[in-house]
Amino acid sequence: MNKDGHPIWFEPDTEKGKGSRRTVVARWLYESENEALAKGQVLKRTCGNKRCIATGHASPGKVRRYQKPGEAAIPTHCANGHELNDENLYQHPNRNAWECRQCGWESKKRNSPEHPLRDAREPYRATDTHCHNGHFYAEVGFSVENGTRVCKACHWLKDQKSAMLRLYGLPYDEYLAMLDAQGYSCWICRRPFEIRSSTMSPHVDHCHNSRKVRGLLCRACNLGLGHFGDDINRLQAAVSYIRRHQD
Repeated sequence: MNKDGHPIWFEPDTEKGKGSRRTVVARWLYESENEALAKGQVLKRTCGNKRCIATGHASPGKVRRYQKPGEAAIPTHCANGHELNDENLYQHPNRNAWECRQCGWESKKRNSPEHPLRDAREPYRATDTHCHNGHFYAEVGFSVENGTRVCKACHWLKDQKSAMLRLYGLPYDEYLAMLDAQGYSCWICRRPFEIRSSTMSPHVDHCHNSRKVRGLLCRACNLGLGHFGDDINRLQAAVSYIRRHQD
């Protein structure tokens, strides 16, 4: 008992992942004097003391928005009254579980007031034929991650920007400017580039000593310089060799 005569649970909780005896006792005491709580419903403490188990300081909270695998069939509305239609219902791809998207958005908004969320939740675009950047899924394809479609073109572009900045310190706008200055072709062989090609996609060529970016080359020309070790004497000897045996 505390100084006000209310029961307090002083025994430490069980190990992490094995539940709390305090929670079980508090729930049992509340249900012994009131109606039984719904499955998944939690108790809220009006006194602010998390160890208090007084039934007069407890009030029933909302039902959890996440359902465990193997529970009853999906209802038409969630516990908070949101309609579980095709746009608002999230079904986990690997488990027999579902979640209300509106409840999830409200939870993030409530728990992270500084989170850059809009005042209204954007609808889930389950039937869209293209991504936010205008790429048509039928042309570029998409993958599914955690039940959400990810545009392959946008994913590839994101990886390209990250790799250029990480490996060469080259911002993407400077890369586009180099492409335009070279006429979208290799600086050595002048063959036109083909985006997302295994042989003719633009490769960033750089000096391995100074790490300075020199230009954009096709895969063959970039590998050729690398095999010659950027040695001008070896390259000139290779040119003389080819000229000597041209006839």
